[in-house]
Amino acid sequence: MNLRILLFAAAWACLPWSDRLQAEETPGYTVTVSDERVKLADRQVVVTFTLDLGEPLIGKQHKRTLTPVIATSDGRYSLCLPSVIVSGRNRSIKDRTLGIAEQDAAQAYRVLKGNRPENRRVAYETRVDYRAWMDSARLTLLEEVTGCACGGVQQSEQVLQEALLYVPQVTLAPLLACPKDYTPRQEERDAYLIYPVNQTTLWPDRYGNRAELQKIDSALAYVQRNPAYRIRRMDISGFASPEGSWQHNVALAEGRAEALKQYITRQYDLPDTLWVVTPGAENWEGLREALQTYELPYKEDILRVMDEVEDPDEREAAIRRIGGGVPYRTLREAIYPLLRKNSFRIAYISRERTPEEARELVFTAPGELNVYEFYTVADTFYADDRDGYARVLLQAADTYPQHAVANANAARLCIEAGRWDEAERYLTRAAELPSTWSNRAFMLWQQGRKDEAQVWWRKAAEAGDATARHNLEEIAKRETNERNINN
Repeated sequence: MNLRILLFAAAWACLPWSDRLQAEETPGYTVTVSDERVKLADRQVVVTFTLDLGEPLIGKQHKRTLTPVIATSDGRYSLCLPSVIVSGRNRSIKDRTLGIAEQDAAQAYRVLKGNRPENRRVAYETRVDYRAWMDSARLTLLEEVTGCACGGVQQSEQVLQEALLYVPQVTLAPLLACPKDYTPRQEERDAYLIYPVNQTTLWPDRYGNRAELQKIDSALAYVQRNPAYRIRRMDISGFASPEGSWQHNVALAEGRAEALKQYITRQYDLPDTLWVVTPGAENWEGLREALQTYELPYKEDILRVMDEVEDPDEREAAIRRIGGGVPYRTLREAIYPLLRKNSFRIAYISRERTPEEARELVFTAPGELNVYEFYTVADTFYADDRDGYARVLLQAADTYPQHAVANANAARLCIEAGRWDEAERYLTRAAELPSTWSNRAFMLWQQGRKDEAQVWWRKAAEAGDATARHNLEEIAKRETNERNINN
């Protein structure tokens, strides 16, 4: 069924049933429309125009029903506005007898009777609530002429406004340039080394320390055997368990951290400028984490003391007294040994690879690339391959979920493709960037959530986003002169 038939059907459905009966042969009625205007005001669509009903105005047996219709081009959505009805003398009498005249008066915009000269021109204005589908709708005037003597219905249609409302030309914010920087990488290891009581001497081959040191050796070997990596910094922290005085434990933690540094220095040729040695002191945070998973009598009391007692020596003394000292003995035997540790972190960067080298790693070993290297691959090899370009940039964001630019660009690509759920994930990761606010607004606009969209565009515009300002200007175009809508 084509659009013309759909529109006639929509208007026909607006008529009382008795008007859908047989009609007599009709003269050639004419109607001229002028001064048509459609505006958006206060979330309502305001339709105004002037009708000239021509001459003859109406035959005595006839009824002319002129119905403005708002409808989408595919006929999926339509809305009949109140009709202008013109009735001939005999038809008016019949309609009053059947009770139709009363119904017309209640539902029509205006009901005119006979050929009076003042009936020829009608100033029309009505308002309807705005609906999202109206952005792609047009305004049509349908005329139905019915009679009461012979078969047939006269129908005519004219388009008053092809585009009902100005459709804002909203756009996505452009892809952001990816800065050429080195993404820092790091390997972290916790080594639970055992030292002689109250000493800082590290014995690599005693107390099971060799297995713990192997954790650190493996991290260093991993970085050093890759010629593309360059070490930038190494951090060592030492931690003691809380028994004993705070001052004594700080000295133990610092000495044991230094002992681990000396061990690594003897094994590897590394300059002193790379080292940062930090005494971690008493490992209260480690104790808190252990208590979260360890079933221990008086656990809540221990945690309360840790929260309320600030001085570490007083805190330890208070914990000793809980439950007559029974839970403290369990802590000392089962948990405290796990708190005596060294933490080792090696931070490094990778040299920049050639585009050809990087291309081989994009999908096979993406973690080996810096973020800007993904963009180099995309620009070099996929500039004319839209899908391939997007796939590389999405891989960059998935590899580096904390990289704001990579995730902002991934969100934009997903919005452009209509993949809302994926876009939401990337938008959340880059929520601090104004461009993501603008693109979130675009996504909401496309989903029909237009009030929410404007909130986000205003926020982005206030932060200086040019795309958001453009989109707000586009929206304002169809609201121009809103305050003067009745002028």
